[in-house]
Amino acid sequence: MDFKTCQKLYSAARIGKYARACSCDKRKTMQLYRYNLRLCQRFCGALNLFEVMLRNAINEHYMAYYSNPDWIVNQADIGKLLEFNMDEIKQTEASYRRRGIYNNDKMVASLTMGFWTKLFSKKRYKRGGKTLLRIFPNKVKGKSQSDVYKDLPHIREFRNRIAHHEPICFDGSGNISTDFARKHYQLIRDYISYMGQHPDNVIQWTEKPDEVLDMIDKLR
Repeated sequence: MDFKTCQKLYSAARIGKYARACSCDKRKTMQLYRYNLRLCQRFCGALNLFEVMLRNAINEHYMAYYSNPDWIVNQADIGKLLEFNMDEIKQTEASYRRRGIYNNDKMVASLTMGFWTKLFSKKRYKRGGKTLLRIFPNKVKGKSQSDVYKDLPHIREFRNRIAHHEPICFDGSGNISTDFARKHYQLIRDYISYMGQHPDNVIQWTEKPDEVLDMIDKLR
């Protein structure tokens, strides 16, 4: 694909950001664009594994804490943990029951990353008996509920940035940089470790982003 076709397909405005970072070197611009795509693809795998681990750990914790496999529906009521998600949860439950496919696994899979991260907010954490940090048996000493509630939204926003096809290979001034991506990669790895798993053992199920991060650094 030549540079003009690249601009036509992906828009001059989008490609322009890459071109400016590459001093208008056309070959380097298209190379950087491809590397960013590959980096996003690789992060999708790591983020997928992390999100599934997180929501399953939370689900298992609250099933045990409330002694109820249907804790999600049960807690979607006035004054309970999931009061603020009550309408959404009741509607989802009703839809699954109408189709005869309701179960806890369906409910867990239907809820967004935002739902799971917000369970660490001060109010929800308190309503959940201040117990949710137990899903992080290996967290560093002193890591508090408020710390976790600051960290997890960063991972969610990074995930959403990738999902909305935004670049993750620049710094705040538009220069080529992997600092942003590496910071979030380390955060993902940290929280996998906090959940009691070795990050490399988990992320080996998908293609790691390390190689592509290094390739982008060489373009600077």
